[in-house]
Amino acid sequence: MVEFDENIVDSILMRSIKKDGFCVLYNPIYGNNEIVLKADILKQLPKDYVFIDYVYKINNVSLSTFHRDVTSSQNNYKTNYPVYTAILYKYNGDLLSLCPASNRTYPFAWSHIYNITGNSGTVFLFNCDLLHAGQINNCREREVIQYKLCHKSDLIKLEHLKGIRTHKTDICSNSFYNQVMRKLSYYFEFPINYIFYPIMIKRENTNTIIGSLQSFIPLSYYNNT
Repeated sequence: MVEFDENIVDSILMRSIKKDGFCVLYNPIYGNNEIVLKADILKQLPKDYVFIDYVYKINNVSLSTFHRDVTSSQNNYKTNYPVYTAILYKYNGDLLSLCPASNRTYPFAWSHIYNITGNSGTVFLFNCDLLHAGQINNCREREVIQYKLCHKSDLIKLEHLKGIRTHKTDICSNSFYNQVMRKLSYYFEFPINYIFYPIMIKRENTNTIIGSLQSFIPLSYYNNT
């Protein structure tokens, strides 16, 4: 597990969706101007891409385990075109960890980890099959907004995402356990994101066998709480 640090200035210059599976945008007004934000994001994608009717807001905590966005995966839902996640960060500091081009090696990941830092107004646009994780932010104040985009011809295949409006605020805790789980999630990303993905989509009662298994998986940050 080899990790490198990278700032958004380098990311903006070096990274592209075609080569790396993600790109980085920055504008300090993004947090207060959704029209400009969405227009700039759409400029990065081919014609006929649209925003899905989906907004996921997360405060204070990050999903620091490595995962692919299984509820919007092209591989899982057999969409005709790639599906993308856009995340707006409304704070300064440690933002996102990504494994460049890991979407092209699905369901495996051979690339190193790049931990990207930046300022409020930074946006990551990435292929939903890219392996990524939120950085451990040492319980500093954190606010992010997540969007989903797809080709308009694939909207029907992603109908389950339509109308989602989730606002999650949780208590942050840093522990040795979290650090261990982060490392394990990288090494075991294949079984977690490929073999077990069907049980990561819908939250079941913890009294059931599936519910017990889900307690070991970061399910709450997909679509269900």
